[in-house]
Amino acid sequence: MKKPILLFLCLSISMALGAQSSLFDALYTTKDTVEIGLETDWKGLFKNKKKKIYQPITFTINRPTGVIVLRGKVRTRGHMRLQVCQNPSLKIKLKKRDLLAAGFTELNDMKCVLQCSRGSLGKSYLKRERMVYEMHPIFSDFHHRVIPIRLTPSEGLRGEDAYIEAMFVEDEEQLAQRYEARILEAKRASTAGLDREAYVNMCLFNYLILNTDWQVFNLHNVEFINPKGNLKFIPIPYDFDYSGFVGTSYAVPFESLGIKSVNEPKWLGKDVTEEEMKRGAAHFISRKEEVTSFISDYPTLSASDRKRLLKRLDAFYNVMENEKKLLRLLKG
Repeated sequence: MKKPILLFLCLSISMALGAQSSLFDALYTTKDTVEIGLETDWKGLFKNKKKKIYQPITFTINRPTGVIVLRGKVRTRGHMRLQVCQNPSLKIKLKKRDLLAAGFTELNDMKCVLQCSRGSLGKSYLKRERMVYEMHPIFSDFHHRVIPIRLTPSEGLRGEDAYIEAMFVEDEEQLAQRYEARILEAKRASTAGLDREAYVNMCLFNYLILNTDWQVFNLHNVEFINPKGNLKFIPIPYDFDYSGFVGTSYAVPFESLGIKSVNEPKWLGKDVTEEEMKRGAAHFISRKEEVTSFISDYPTLSASDRKRLLKRLDAFYNVMENEKKLLRLLKG
């Protein structure tokens, strides 16, 4: 085993050991900085990153009352990031008995997104993607939560940075518990089985952030949950690194879309009626002031990125507030 990678989270674990909270919930709801260690063979993990093979990991939480050590396994995850990024995203599965012994529930899956590349550019990508996740709740009650973290480099992750930025993204089992829902187990999906309001909302959100890297039929960058009492599935988008809002250098649109850049808006909704579109647009218009303030005040955006995103926001609402332009989207 190599020396631990220390993660300094801008949060603290304030739960009592006997409280039945998931590890993710405990980390998400805290405020003070907590030191966490991840110990694994990082060189081996990165060398075999495309194979996505699990290997042992030790997850250490340092608390004022003592140290909690959780064992588990880790592998790489993702597709394009796995090919182009120096630091791949991670899938961590912790041992359930260790979580229970520490006072947490059995929810043991953790998704970790690391900054793609070393230096300020990789950090800026991660910060903008985190911003998109945090912006999503403005428009939808169904969204992923994220936890910002910092990894202090150690052997296998050394570079010019003082630390590597990352974030935990809420896993689907955590989503299912929070929304009291079941997860779609099938490998294929159809828009016919989706909640129409939620589907149109997702399409409009992806249109706003200039995201074309998603598909319903093969569950690409979309998770589906069926909340208790709802007859249809709710689609929840994730992985926004290919969106124009995030603006990574490696993001290019599929040739079949007929656009030259991810910064060109492209409507990808299927079989949306005019009434559904107008209702969806009205909802986004009702959030215009809130989202404008969110972007204007977001702390980690550079001046140039803030200007660029506000310009896109204006263009989006120019379409939403003009019925002819809005309905023209449905005609392709």
